[in-house]
Parts: sequence; C-alpha cells; structure tokens
Amino acid sequence: MRPDLALAHLRSRRKWLTLDGPQTIVTAVVLFAGFYVLQAKDTNPADALEVLYVVPIAMLALRFGLRGGLVGALVGLTLIATYDLATGVSDVSFLGNASWAFAFVLLGGLLGRFVDHRRALEAELSRYFNESLDLLATADIDGRFTHVNAAWERTLGYSAETMCSRPFIEFIHPDERDATTVEHAAVAGGSHDAIGFRNRYRTADGDYRWLEWSGHASQLGGQILAAARDVTAQYEAEQQLADHSHVLEAAVAERTRELEDARAKTLHRLALAGEYRDDDTFQHTERVGRTSARIATRLGLEAKRVGILRKAAPLHDVGKIGIPDGILLKPGKLTTEEFEVMKTHTRIGADLLEGSGSPVLQMATVIAENHHERWDGAGYPNGLAGEEIPLVGRIVAVADVFDALTHDRPYKTAWPVEQAIDEIRRGGGSQFDPRVVAAFLAVHPDAEATAEASAQDEPPRAIEGPVRGRPAISHHA
Repeated sequence: MRPDLALAHLRSRRKWLTLDGPQTIVTAVVLFAGFYVLQAKDTNPADALEVLYVVPIAMLALRFGLRGGLVGALVGLTLIATYDLATGVSDVSFLGNASWAFAFVLLGGLLGRFVDHRRALEAELSRYFNESLDLLATADIDGRFTHVNAAWERTLGYSAETMCSRPFIEFIHPDERDATTVEHAAVAGGSHDAIGFRNRYRTADGDYRWLEWSGHASQLGGQILAAARDVTAQYEAEQQLADHSHVLEAAVAERTRELEDARAKTLHRLALAGEYRDDDTFQHTERVGRTSARIATRLGLEAKRVGILRKAAPLHDVGKIGIPDGILLKPGKLTTEEFEVMKTHTRIGADLLEGSGSPVLQMATVIAENHHERWDGAGYPNGLAGEEIPLVGRIVAVADVFDALTHDRPYKTAWPVEQAIDEIRRGGGSQFDPRVVAAFLAVHPDAEATAEASAQDEPPRAIEGPVRGRPAISHHA
C-alpha cells in the first residue's frame, strides 16, 4: 500500500474524481470542443450555451485545483471570444462577456481553492497517519486490518500489505488470542471502547512485542479505528519492578522475622532471668513448655499450633521480672498486700509481650495473662471462668502448677510426683479444665500408678500449712 493512498478511503469514490491527470485533460478538451460545436451549430443567438462550459471547468478545478480551475476558465472564455469573432456576433455587450469571465473565474477559483485546501488537509492527515510513532490502523468487523501506518513495519517488521492480507489474530500470541477475540467483538458491537487493552504481536523475526490498545467503533462504514503503542519496555520494567517488589517484600518479611526472633530471644532471656531468682534448677520454663506441648498434642491440636505453644509456654512468667525480690523470694506465705503485688506479674508479662507480629509472642501474650485464671472463675487477673479462658492458658495452668509442686521454691519444698498428680486430679472442674486434666493424666507416665494408689486410699503426704497470721495462697502464685 503506497503512503499517498493510505487515506484513500476518506476520498470520494465518484468516477470523475478518480480520473488521473491525462484522462481528465482529454475529457475536458472533448467537452470544450463538443460544447463549442453545439454553440456553433445553434442558430438562436439568444441561447446561452456558454453555460455548458462550467462542466469541463469544474472537472479541471476538481482534478488540478486552483490552477486547473483558472486554466479551464481561460479556455472557456477563449472559446466564447473565438465564437463571437468567428460569427461576428455584435449583440453581446462588453458587460455580458465580463459576466461570463467573472462567473468562469469565480467557479474555477472557488472549486480550485476548495480542492487545494482539501488536499492539504488530506496530506497533513496522511503525514500524521504515516509518520506517527503510534501504530494506527483501521479494521473491519471480520478481524482484518484495512489500513495500517508505517509504524507497524518499523515496530513489527511486516509491510502494510502483509498486515492487511491476513486476519490479525494470526499475528497475536496464542495466550492472548481468546481475550483479543472477546475484546474485538465487544468494541465492534459498540458495547465499549478499548482502553489500555494489552496483547502480544509476533514480529517478523519471531519475537513478540507488547502492544497497548485504544479503539473505537466508527458509526460510518462499520470500521474500528484503533491506535496501539509498543509498551514492551514498560511491561518489562513493570515486571522487574513487581519482581523487585516481591524481593523487597521478602527481604522486609525476613528482616521482620529476624527482629521478632531477636525480640523473642530477649524476652526468653528475661523469663530466664526471672526464673533464676526463684528456681535453683533454672529449668522450670523449659519443663512447662514440654509438658504443655504433650498436653496439647493429646487434646488434638494441630502440629503447627503445638509447635508454637512449645515455644510460647516458657514465657508464661516473664512478668516476674517486675516483681520485687522481697516478695518473689519471700519464704512462707505472702500477706494479702504482697499477694496483690505478685498477681501483677500476669499483666506485666502481657505488656512486655503484646504488639508483636510473631505468632509465638502473640500466643505468649495470651498465656502470660491467663495462666492463673481458674475454671471456677476464682482466678486472676480477670476472673474468667470455663471456656472464657483461652485454651492455651488452661493448658499452661496445669503444666505450671504441676512443675511448681514437684520442685523446690523459696516458699515450699518439692512434693512427690504422685502427690502432685493427685492434686492436679482433684483440681479438675474447680481450678483446672477437666478436659485438660484428663489429657495431662493420659500423657504423664506416673499418672496410672497414682490413680491406683488413690483407689487404695493411701494417705497423701502432709502439706505444710500456712504461716500463722498470713493467708494461705495458691501453690503456683
């Protein structure tokens, strides 16, 4: 397709406008000669056959513009003057000849200037069409390009004839063909305009380029007017940015995990610091973690949650770091005021642990605040009862009390394991969740022997009573 014909569809299709130069000239000469002969044969001098000369004048103006119109007017006037001189017509005034001259020049000049202006506009439009960096095209509703500009060849390497010779779907990447078919049908049907639609077009060397489309269905001629832009570099940059974003997100997530791990380790060391103050073995937190995990497994918790509990449970008493030594390490029972201070370790621990995105620290926050609540509602700090107490708090409550009973503390000596197990069993339904107690008894190796001893009414070992003048407190305070 020649560039000068790229916008031929915008021009009139009438035969007399599509004559090339020589054909128009020959036709005009024949008409001038024919009209002159008719004028010469007409015996009625009143007939103005000169008006017929406007036909070839208009043809020359429409074909050659202003120059053609003026030349045609000059030829017409020459023929009129020749006829007048040849026939000796004397009844035509100078004003009459001037009128014909004015009419012919005006006709040829106006039509010629109109044609020149129209051609200038078409040339400008054609130059824009072909020199545009965007890929401009018209397509029919059957899925074929009818016209494409030179940018297509610069971008894809195909000539305009090749692009228009086959359905455009053949140039599109197979992954985008279905979406393109749907989009083309929607635009052709007038349901919407194409804005920002993307697909890949195959190049002459077998590669693919990403094109971004805007398209509109013309109400005249059933054509789609479309413009595309090569956005391959932009698409690749977007992909790289997305990949880089994923890398950054992964890096941030990794750094966050590192910070959370560091915080968890710091808090764990704080818990150990608190433990070193009232546990000569320094293993209380780890034992509570192991026992809690065994109970949770018996209760049927999923493995992931059991693993989190195993790491979170050792932090249950981290709040003791804020309890004065005079209270935490005091032998014997505490006064009511001292016990109120001791109870604050649950709040202190929750405050230290809360606000983290780590699942371990989130669970540890719940445990620290709730592991001294009682099943019957008589616990602290919130007086929760039954199922109101989070399950992980109920589990750690059992593990914590059992370990505190079976190991020496500043305010008590260690109980025998059998006696401690029996105490846990008796606490089911009052201090502890019966279901958690049953799970503990099922996983503890000494529980069965303890149950047999209780059935034989063996008296338990005597427990040291409260110090005179001081209230008795829970073993695990």
